[in-house]
Amino acid sequence: AKQFVDRPRPDIIPKLIQVGGKSFPSGHAVTACAVYLTLALLASRHFPSKGARASLYATAALLILLVGFSRIYLGVHYPSDVVSGILLGASWALLTGSLFLKQHFFK
Repeated sequence: AKQFVDRPRPDIIPKLIQVGGKSFPSGHAVTACAVYLTLALLASRHFPSKGARASLYATAALLILLVGFSRIYLGVHYPSDVVSGILLGASWALLTGSLFLKQHFFK
């Protein structure tokens, strides 16, 4: 997607770190969302109470938001880059999670 969109990194604020490549979508946000949401989906099966599952999902969401915020704070991504990365990562996690549940259900 980065090569297709070919969006340059922001230069509105001074960058706290120097990075290369294109900006859209945020690879860190995609990876963080895909990993943490997938782990939460898989682990939630082992927690019987709704409160424990809610805490698990809240922790995953907090980690994802912190990664996204850090990319904006460092000045290497626009907010839209991070939001699109989170949506892409969530789509991937939900797709693989649904395939896992379907396969597990039909065993």
